[in-house]
Amino acid sequence: MDIDKQLSGDPNNAELLFERACCLDDLGWTQPAVQAYLAVLQHDSRHLGTLTNLGLMVLHRGDPAAARAFFTQALTHHPLATLTHVNLGQALFEQGEIASAEAQYAAALSREPDFCSAHHGLATLYESMGDRLRADQHWERAFANLPAWSVPYIGTTTPVRVLVVISGRGGDVVTHRLLDDRIMETTMLYADAFRNGMPLAPHDVVFNGIGDPDSGEAPLGRARDIVDASSAPVINHPDCVRGTGRAGMRERFAGIAGVVVPRIERIRRDSITADELITRGWTFPLLVRAPGYHGGQQFEAVNDPADLPHALSRVSGNELFLIAFVDTRSKDGLFRKYRVLFVDGRLYPVHLAVSREWKVHYFSSETADGADHRKEEQRFLFDMEAALGAAVIGRLQDIERALGLDYGGADFGIDALGNVVLFEANATMAVYPPMPGEQWEYRRPAHDAVIGAARTLIMQRATAGRSI
Repeated sequence: MDIDKQLSGDPNNAELLFERACCLDDLGWTQPAVQAYLAVLQHDSRHLGTLTNLGLMVLHRGDPAAARAFFTQALTHHPLATLTHVNLGQALFEQGEIASAEAQYAAALSREPDFCSAHHGLATLYESMGDRLRADQHWERAFANLPAWSVPYIGTTTPVRVLVVISGRGGDVVTHRLLDDRIMETTMLYADAFRNGMPLAPHDVVFNGIGDPDSGEAPLGRARDIVDASSAPVINHPDCVRGTGRAGMRERFAGIAGVVVPRIERIRRDSITADELITRGWTFPLLVRAPGYHGGQQFEAVNDPADLPHALSRVSGNELFLIAFVDTRSKDGLFRKYRVLFVDGRLYPVHLAVSREWKVHYFSSETADGADHRKEEQRFLFDMEAALGAAVIGRLQDIERALGLDYGGADFGIDALGNVVLFEANATMAVYPPMPGEQWEYRRPAHDAVIGAARTLIMQRATAGRSI
């Protein structure tokens, strides 16, 4: 990094240290990024950007209490920082402190009445309360001033023009790693802001980046309007994404032999009582999750009826998913979660996370701590069929065909009978580059292969679009 060269001559420069931490964060290298941010605070304990980014990191990891502490500290030192009010409001909202969250969003709007993030926060809050009128008013204002923006193009030849459609409500595909700014000129468009008759930026291909239908139906409907208004080819047509919600997984994949999909039911919060669940045929342990969240956020285990109130207090929203717990522990007592990406009909291994905990996520797993776990992951990445067996590969191919996406993927485990236990299958599967260090270089070929496949898909569709 050029930043490292600059730091060699000025190692205590807080702004350079902050830029370096942001680079690590953008690459998805969570633990190195955290350490780099903490290094900034050693030189400047009031650094607004660092306190903000650390707060967002822990918030996205599902720890709103820790995020609240970072944002409160930032607001103490920077009381005029409008965005900090919004961030604190989000942390409060995820802790279930609705009135306090509303007050923080209102404080932001008192300083900047058109601040889109504050309107976004209030829209989400009112929607969770079932107040659709006020929610729609704030959704409308959230995207009024910035419906679209362009990503700088740094190439020297005629670019491939990509229109990426996203949602302001979350659940988007992590597309920035798939888009090469040396080849592609990208316009990002909020579907929420689109109205019929609105002109679209010139483009050769539309990439529908809305990946989670559980985050809201309205953005996918607007995305469909955008697709209808365009003559260009589409990657991940909104109609295909619409059918990939969690609640429909069992029905979608029910006909695939050797695939187990845990029971999933979307249910109103006020119906979630121990007696009601038993009446509906639920048994404990089970899992409870808020729609639209990923990465372990808003996701709790309920071991027995007595645990239910505590779990519900940690999950927000009027409607929640109940998910049957399926024990996928191997003979060594560890949980394993595999991620495979589907790109244009082909399978690509992404990672294997090994953990003692039921909630398995790669960057919080024990893969980093054990050489044996890394060797196991390396075998999976280098020869997926040898690691999983031909039967499992066949089931994954069946899942890919049933999913019907140009770009998507699956997180799954394997039970004692060799069945694929499907945790989720949709378009939101993120691909992260290897963390720094020689011990992680074995991950690079698999990472580069899936990124290359995604870029090839975009280029091929764009070329087809230009020939129309």
